[in-house]
Amino acid sequence: MFMFSCCQSCQDGQDPNKNMVDDESLAVYPTILAEQALSTKKEIEVYQDSRAEEKTELVASAPTEAYTEGGEALTTFTAIIVKESIDDDLGWHLDLLAKSTAWVADLSESQDTPLQRYNASVPPEKQLREGDYIKQVNQKAGSVEAMMSALKQDLRLEIVVQRPHVYTKTIVKGGQSMGLALVFGPGSASIIIETVKDGVVKQLCPEVRSGDRITKVNGQTGSADSFLQAMKYSESMDIEFSRCSP
Repeated sequence: MFMFSCCQSCQDGQDPNKNMVDDESLAVYPTILAEQALSTKKEIEVYQDSRAEEKTELVASAPTEAYTEGGEALTTFTAIIVKESIDDDLGWHLDLLAKSTAWVADLSESQDTPLQRYNASVPPEKQLREGDYIKQVNQKAGSVEAMMSALKQDLRLEIVVQRPHVYTKTIVKGGQSMGLALVFGPGSASIIIETVKDGVVKQLCPEVRSGDRITKVNGQTGSADSFLQAMKYSESMDIEFSRCSP
């Protein structure tokens, strides 16, 4: 979650590896390197948003169809936000677990933030939503670090938003390993699939791929820990996956 203050794992004094689970039944393996664990940019960074007093000009481009997957049209659009001060807080929480895209984990409940005012000014199909992906900020793409730098430092923001491809699969373990190498961070509301290995997921759900996110288990949102517990102790489960399609 990105709000231009200290990340939560630093505030809480947590080692990001505490939330990595090496469990044979799930085939979960830690992937955070020591130097990453010691840096201020963790696998997930959590920023708090507390100020939103400056007025902001908000403009959105018309959404354009990216392509169709599974019969559902996926769209991208550009939201243009002009901040009056670089200290303006946008009003969202971003999951920075991936290297090239940010995932909108939550929108602030405050009605007086630039993003809330933006959403109030545009039709639903142009509104930013929880679960959207941020693919580009001010022509910076492919690097979360570069996009976050632009969000913090630039006054005029051109943000390219990608609607997610969301799909749900029922998985019955039948005594088999899930066969997933998973990556997550402290406070994360999703889990990224780093690798699909041999196991029940690969067997029953061949469409699941590296980079997909687990965003619900058995219809419930929650934390990475709650997802892991449900996947570990449930014989049958419904898993919702989210994908940022190119």
